Amino acid sequence: MAQTQTISIPAVTGRTRGRTQILEKIFWYLLLCLLSMVTVLPFLWIFLTAFKGPNDAVYSTPPQLIPHDPTLDNFIRVWNQLPIGRFFLNSILVAASTTGLNVLITSLAAYPLAKMNFPGRDAIFYLLLATLIVPVQLTYIPSFILAVKVFQYYDTLLALILPNISSVFSIFLLRQAFKSVPNDLIDAGRIDGASELRIWWEIVMPVIRPSLATVAIFTFVNSWNDFFWPSLMLHTRERMTLSVGLAALQGMFTSDFRGVAAGVTMTVIPILIFFIALQRQFIRGLTGAVKG
Repeated sequence: MAQTQTISIPAVTGRTRGRTQILEKIFWYLLLCLLSMVTVLPFLWIFLTAFKGPNDAVYSTPPQLIPHDPTLDNFIRVWNQLPIGRFFLNSILVAASTTGLNVLITSLAAYPLAKMNFPGRDAIFYLLLATLIVPVQLTYIPSFILAVKVFQYYDTLLALILPNISSVFSIFLLRQAFKSVPNDLIDAGRIDGASELRIWWEIVMPVIRPSLATVAIFTFVNSWNDFFWPSLMLHTRERMTLSVGLAALQGMFTSDFRGVAAGVTMTVIPILIFFIALQRQFIRGLTGAVKG
């Protein structure tokens, strides 16, 4: 009898623990679903509003999400009223150029900070990190003066590309990724006579591709969504990016929220496609940076 009770106690304990784990999973799933709904619902409402016809209510109680008379006229009207195609090309050019240059330059800066020994290496890195506490708004005035009076690229796309070809956050992320690369791999390249530049390009860079994708996603999204600096630099409509052109769209279609929703949808969809295509590398890159 005593033996039976001894055997049954662990069984009961295991069963109770299993139920507790199931309840915890249910709680976290419900919480995550609730947070997802709160996050996704505004974007879903904007997306569906872009397809609403003139007979569909934009504001109603209860809200009408599904359009009863779906149409593409809102997109066509916005496309014809503004040079959206030109805005798209400018945004793609700026975001792609900024992303490529940022990944290249920050990886060149992060490699020696992680894998090369020289006097003052840690001091330089911590000084770079210290600049993260400076609000970016404080840099707009000197940057504007430099753009207008020194470099003279006011009202050009270069004004959006050159100031963003490097960032301390990207250097920090790639430095952590470089530190996770085994030193034996680099020493083998040095023994074979490879230069540091060749080791960086042919040995180390392929290993940290997920982190490079993470930096590329961050840079592309920030460049694509940037509004304040482009609105200061660009005044010719043919040179405007999509975010600046969208502000003109809001002024033109103040009473037509369907048109505004169509413009917002056209702005968000490329970012979603870009993130979905690289989401695995993005998650792997963040994981590697945290471990490093």
